Parts: sequence; C-alpha cells; structure tokens
Amino acid sequence: MDEEVEACRPAEEPEPESVETDDAAQRRSDRVFLGVVIAFICAYIAFFSTLCLLRYANFRASGLDTAIFSQAIWLMSRFEAPVSSIRGMNLYGDHMAPILVLLVPLYWLKGNAPALLVVQTVALGVAALPIYLLARDKLENRGVALALVIAYLMYPAVHFLNLFDFHPEALGLCFLLFAFLAADRRRFVWFYVFCGLAAFCKEDMVLAVIVLAILVYFLYDKRPGWIVAGAGAAYFLATVLFIIPAFAPAGYQYSGRLGQFGKTPVEAVKNMILHPLHTFSVLATRQNLAYVLELALPVAFLCFLAPVYLLPALPAFVINIISDFQPQHTIAFQYTAAIIPFVFIAAIFGIKRFKKWSEGAFRARKILGGIAAVMVLCAFASAVFFGPSPLAGGWRTKAYTSDAHIDTIRAALKGIPPDASVSAQVFLLSHLSTREKLYMFPNPFPEYVDREYYDDLGEGRGIVFPGVKRGAKVTPPEYVVLDRATSVSPLPDDGEQYGKVIDRILAGGLYETVFDSSGVLVLKRSP
Repeated sequence: MDEEVEACRPAEEPEPESVETDDAAQRRSDRVFLGVVIAFICAYIAFFSTLCLLRYANFRASGLDTAIFSQAIWLMSRFEAPVSSIRGMNLYGDHMAPILVLLVPLYWLKGNAPALLVVQTVALGVAALPIYLLARDKLENRGVALALVIAYLMYPAVHFLNLFDFHPEALGLCFLLFAFLAADRRRFVWFYVFCGLAAFCKEDMVLAVIVLAILVYFLYDKRPGWIVAGAGAAYFLATVLFIIPAFAPAGYQYSGRLGQFGKTPVEAVKNMILHPLHTFSVLATRQNLAYVLELALPVAFLCFLAPVYLLPALPAFVINIISDFQPQHTIAFQYTAAIIPFVFIAAIFGIKRFKKWSEGAFRARKILGGIAAVMVLCAFASAVFFGPSPLAGGWRTKAYTSDAHIDTIRAALKGIPPDASVSAQVFLLSHLSTREKLYMFPNPFPEYVDREYYDDLGEGRGIVFPGVKRGAKVTPPEYVVLDRATSVSPLPDDGEQYGKVIDRILAGGLYETVFDSSGVLVLKRSP
C-alpha cells in the first residue's frame, strides 16, 4: 500500500536554487557575449576613425561631399540658411536631409569636418549591435550571432561607405537596423522613432522605410505598418514634388539618372515594362552581376534563403542598377546605405531557415557553427579581394601617411584667414569648409575656360560651375589655393583646360602670389 501511495506522488520539482543557478549562468553568458560585441564595435570605431582622420589630415580623401555637408551644417550653426556655395544651391534643393540639424551642436562645440567623419564611423560601428541582438533573438545561438557581427564589421561595402566622405545616409543604415529590431520585438514606439530618423537622413531612404513598413504590416502588426507606410509615402512625395523643387527650381535633378529608360521616373517605369528586352540588356551586365556578388558573397549568399527580408532594399538596388551614373553600380560609394541593413537581416532569417531544416540532424549545432564559420571566411575573403581596409590586397599605406608635400599644403592653408572667401581644389575643400563662400576650383572662373569647351560641358556645367554662369557678374574670391603638383579637378579631360585656367588667372593681374612652394600656390586678390 505504501508503495502505491509513493508511486502516485508527483515527481519532485527541481530545486529553486538549481533553476536560479541556470538562469544566472545564462545571464552571465549573455553579458560576456555582449561585452565581446561591444569590444569589437569599439575596436572598429577606433580603427576606422583613425583611418578616416588620417585620410582627412593628409588630403587623401575626395572631400567634396564632406565639405558640402560641413559648410551647410556650419551655416545652420550660425542660424543661416544652408546655402552651399560649393554646390551652388540651398542644400535642401539637392537632397532632403533634415537629420543634419541634429549635428549642428557639434559646430557650436567648435566641431568641423573631422567630427562628422567620427560621428559617421560611430553610427556604422554601433549598427552591429542590432544585428547581434536580432540574431541572438532569432537563432538562440550567441556564437552565430557573434559571427554575424564579425561578418558585418568586415563587410567591404561598410568600409567603403565609412571611408568615402561623410554622408547622412550612413546614419540611416544604423537607424534602419534599429527600426527592424524594434518591430521584431514589438516596441512600436521605437519603431516609429527610428523610421522617422532614417527617413530624415535622405529622401531616397524613405523608400526603404516604406517597404519595411509594408513588411511589418504583413509579418508583425498592421497598425504601425500602415501608419509608417502612409506617412512615409506622403513625406516622400511632398519632398520630391514640392519641398526640393521649392529650393531648387530645376526640380528633383537625380531622376535624370534614369535616362536609359526615359526623361521622368513615370516614363522610365513605363518603358521598362513595355520594352523588356531593352530592360534586360541594361540590367544583365557584368558590372551589375559583380555588384550583386560584392553585396551577397560576404554573407555567403545566406540572404537569398529569406528573400522577403530583402524587399526593403529593393528600391535602392533597382535605382542603382538602372542608373546611368556608373558609381551607383559599385559598392565603392554611399549608394549601398539602404541595402546593407537588409542583406544582414535577410542573412539572419536565412540562417534561421537553415537551422529549421537541420533540426533533428546529427550534431545540428555543429552544422550551424559550420555555416557561421563559412560566412566569416567569406566576409574575410571579400575584405581581402575587394575591400578598402588594411586586409585588402590593394591596400596602400601611402594613402594614410604624410610627406614633405603634404606639409607644404598644410603650411599654405595656415595663411588663409578663417572668414575669407576661397576657391580651392576639390581635395582641399573640407579643410576650408567653415566659411560662407567656398568654391571648387575652377569655379567661379568660367570666363577663363575656352568658350567651346564650356558649351560642350552641357549639363556638366551644373557640376563644374554650380550657381555661376559665364558672363554673369561674380565677386572673385579673396584667395585661390592650387596644387599644381596634384592634378585633381572636376573638369572632364582636365589636363589642358585646367592648366589654361590657372595660367590665365596668374596672367590676369587680379591676384598676387603670396605662397609658392613645390607646386602649391596661394593667390590673394589684389587690393
């Protein structure tokens, strides 16, 4: 009888202490892995901030976009309209990036172009955190989540975006990742916040936000999905149709890059549908194939296992591959900013699908670990073969070091007053950007270019001589800074014409030479 009673008793529950011990061990493990992730992020930020600042300090970067944004933010910090003399227009007539207002306090604290480069690096580094948190939530495997962080921090497109000037859409990359993490965790207030911040980075980032919101509508929650999609669509149309044209009477100029299909976006879409053979011939190129390879190889093509999560990247990707502007067909510039977040989100869900397939298999965890190892190896190989980091085979230490000629340029710039108007070569602009009047040489001197050559520039005149027309009255800048030893100019086939402009200015009598050493010239306008 006693044996029967004993048999009917419920099994004893595990002691609370053992449960608490397991939970404590789990929390400790979480903290350790999170600490490692944060350490990797800090190492990335420190390393790439150093690279960016070395390139900047040694005049090795392009500097054009950095200078444009730096001048605009500096003007706003003085409560003036962001009318960039480099760009020849109000910055909001070029791109709609109200996020720049949040960077104004940097310039109150005596910040300048280097501060923007560091902020961009911090944003790109911190973007690894939502990747880790999302992967840990979805895969329940901290090791694989850490592997995804390593793959992101070695991703060549991120490195190019980091090193090629400052662009506000780089901040949008980080915001998009946090927005998806917030939606996945159903923290929809934060979803609204991060979607708004991403949309404010640049007008075309709004397209990624809209498609992301549609994804949220079908996969997570209808209400925040349609709210963000509706608000995003209204904001995008208002920006492209009304706000940008209000600041730039010529309208939204970047739609002209769809010229292979039509003069307007509507005409381009129509022709793409009605002429499929032409569309295929434009899209199916070796360059576009290489572009896809460079985006997907570093994550071992795992993103293609969950293609639905690539949909928010589709607008930016399609715009890039149909554009007749060649830099958009490569990862070497800023045009991947709205694509990168969803490559990694799709890779996470692709690994999750692979994990589901392997359930019940022999040593399933080791299979998952093997996939993570392959991905890290692919990321490393990609960084070596087509990245710009020190891992790359084409790495040039010279691009980050100084020499006697660089010292000469520094000495020349020291003699220019901080409030003087200046025309300078493109790679010098960011060092002179905290002033009201700054021009990319040979602007504002269209009169010194051959008339025939000027006419042949066509639409290129808006790039070479923005805001200045031949024959118009323009007050010459107080200083002209040139480096004749470095032939970098915005002029197509610049050699002959560039030299002519310099020689005609020197012979014109309007300027006197105040610095001349190793080909570096500083000209000051005569009284």
